Amino acid sequence: MGKFSRKDFISGLPQSITEIILTKLPIRDAVRTSTLSKKWRYQWATMTQLIFDDKSVSLSDDRQVTERELVNFITRFLLLHDGPIHKFKLSTFNLISFADLDQWLLFLSRKDVKKLVLNMDRWRLDYREFRTPSCIFSCQKLIKLKLIGFEVKPPLGFQGFPCLKSFSLCGGTVAHEVVEKLISDCPLLEKIELVIDSDHALTIRAPNLKHLTVGLSFKDVYLEHTPLLVNMLMFFSEEWEGNVLPKVPVRYDCLKFIDFEGINFQKMNQVSYVLQLLLQSPNLQELEIDARQLETDAVAVRLVHHEAVALDFWKRECPADFTFKHLKRVNMSFLSNEHDLEFIKFVLGHSPVLEVMRVSPREVYNGNMNMVNEVLHFQHASPKVDIRFFE
Repeated sequence: MGKFSRKDFISGLPQSITEIILTKLPIRDAVRTSTLSKKWRYQWATMTQLIFDDKSVSLSDDRQVTERELVNFITRFLLLHDGPIHKFKLSTFNLISFADLDQWLLFLSRKDVKKLVLNMDRWRLDYREFRTPSCIFSCQKLIKLKLIGFEVKPPLGFQGFPCLKSFSLCGGTVAHEVVEKLISDCPLLEKIELVIDSDHALTIRAPNLKHLTVGLSFKDVYLEHTPLLVNMLMFFSEEWEGNVLPKVPVRYDCLKFIDFEGINFQKMNQVSYVLQLLLQSPNLQELEIDARQLETDAVAVRLVHHEAVALDFWKRECPADFTFKHLKRVNMSFLSNEHDLEFIKFVLGHSPVLEVMRVSPREVYNGNMNMVNEVLHFQHASPKVDIRFFE
């Protein structure tokens, strides 16, 4: 028998496999791989995807200590890094100084970073917002940008991100005109997520947009030029006015999935917007409705100040010959009143190819079984529709 020899398999791994292994590890453990062998000593310094969070350092009961250790770790890591950086993600509950962020982003801008995610989670940071580091706007090779907890103010003369395809802004503040200009100055945008505080209407011009999420407190959203839009998720708020879309109808021929969250079918400004959007989406295939209302008693009081919706709204306002020609799946949740049921009746009666409708009432809704009986007796345009309850 020959002598048994130990073979160093890990040192012979291809660079592509080494990179995959390192990206699957927490970045602190990726650095520790330097002890595996001579070949692995500086492999971590060539990683192209960098993800930092509070677990990157030893946690301390003293927030300032954790912050200082995290800042030092990221700074040392970047200083020793060699090669391109494709993705940089920072998510922390600890305070990071503007100066440190600026320093890191200046470094990243010189590395032609392509994906940048900064989550400063202002809800965990005493509601403090971070000023967007100016160096972000020098990262002209970005294809993805996600900012959480930032106040966004681009510098004067900023002409947009020419390569950006995905833009997400959550939990921060930004003037609506700044958002509109940012979107229009990024011609390749395919995905937009805006969950921010704003008391204005929003107009979106994005010729390549395919996926849109809009939430919190916009008064209105007008999709002026979104010919390729496929998926849309919209959160309604008490501030919603919905005065733009009905005035200037635009067809959305590519729109196949719509999700309305927090809609109140008793409010004219909301249901009018929904009706117009549905009428202008001839190829819709899936519809998601969440009628959950955060307020209960206060809703009825506020309805006094808004035009109320009659129960026959959908029958009266919808053209008699309208049908959802391609709608196959509908999910309706948190139903609680007759207005919600009237919308179900409308959908069932105008959807000849509908395959599945899921219906779930609020737990506090007293007429659950009556609701089931009512829905089952609604006229069905589709002979094969499967209506499921309480899933």
